[in-house]
Amino acid sequence: MLLPERIGDWVRQDSSLTYDREAIFDYINGAGEVYRSYAFRDVLVARYARDSGDEVTVELFDMGLTEDAYGVFSYARESEEAGIGGGFERKGRVLCFWQDRYYVCVAAESAVQAQPVLEEIARGISNGLPSASAPPVLRGTLPDEGFITASDRFFHTHQSLNYHYYLARENVLNLGSNTDVVLGRYDPGSTYLIVVSYQSQDDAVRALASFRQHVAPATGPEAVQREAGKFLASDQHGRFVVVVIDASSNEAANALRLAARERIAQLAP
Repeated sequence: MLLPERIGDWVRQDSSLTYDREAIFDYINGAGEVYRSYAFRDVLVARYARDSGDEVTVELFDMGLTEDAYGVFSYARESEEAGIGGGFERKGRVLCFWQDRYYVCVAAESAVQAQPVLEEIARGISNGLPSASAPPVLRGTLPDEGFITASDRFFHTHQSLNYHYYLARENVLNLGSNTDVVLGRYDPGSTYLIVVSYQSQDDAVRALASFRQHVAPATGPEAVQREAGKFLASDQHGRFVVVVIDASSNEAANALRLAARERIAQLAP
C-alpha cells in the first residue's frame, strides 16, 4: 500500500476510492482530460483523521511515467520549493508534490492547521514512495539565461500547448501522445520557447514545415516579425524542433533559438 496506515497522529480511514482513466470524470469532471493527456493510470483518494476530529484528503495520482508526474505537477505551477519529493508547491490549504511516477495532493479542511499539517502528511507519504525523481531530460534543453523561474511546462498534446500558449486552432506542430514538449517563458516574461522531441528526424522535418506554412512563412531559421514588436524564430535539429515566440527583437529571438540548439546538441549529439 503506497499510502501508509498511520502518519504520526493521523490514521487513514476506510473510505478510500480509486478512479482509473475512464472513471476519472466521475471524480474530476473537466480537469480529467488534463490527466488523460499524460500516461495517467489511476488516482487513489483517501482521508486521514486524528482524534481531535481534524481531517485531510489525499489524492495519489499514478501518472505512469516519472516525466508525466513532473508534467502534471508543472501544468499550473506558480512556484516550487525543495524538500518533499522532486519538488512541491503550497497553495492555501493544498500542498502538491511529485515523486517518481506519482503526483500527490494533500488538502486540509482548515486554513489554520494547513501549513504544519500539510507538510507532515506529505512527508509521511513521500517516505513510502520510490525515491527517483529526475525531471524530464527534455527540460535540460531550456537555456538558463533569462529563464523565468518555475515557468517550464512539460506535456504532449496540441490541446495542452494551446492551454499554455494559444498557437493555432490546427495542430500545426503535429503533437500527440508520442511527442514530448517543453515550454518555458523568458525575460521580459512575454517570450516563449517551445522545444518538441519527435520520434524521428523525418517527423521533425514535417512538423517544422507545417508550422512555417500555417503560422509564419519562413524559408530558414532566422527570425521573422510576426506582428509589431513581436518576433518569431523556428529551427530543427535532428528529431527536435525549436520555436521562439513573441521575442522583443530579431536579435533576441535568434539568440534564444541558438541557445536552445546548443543545449539540444549537448543532450543528443
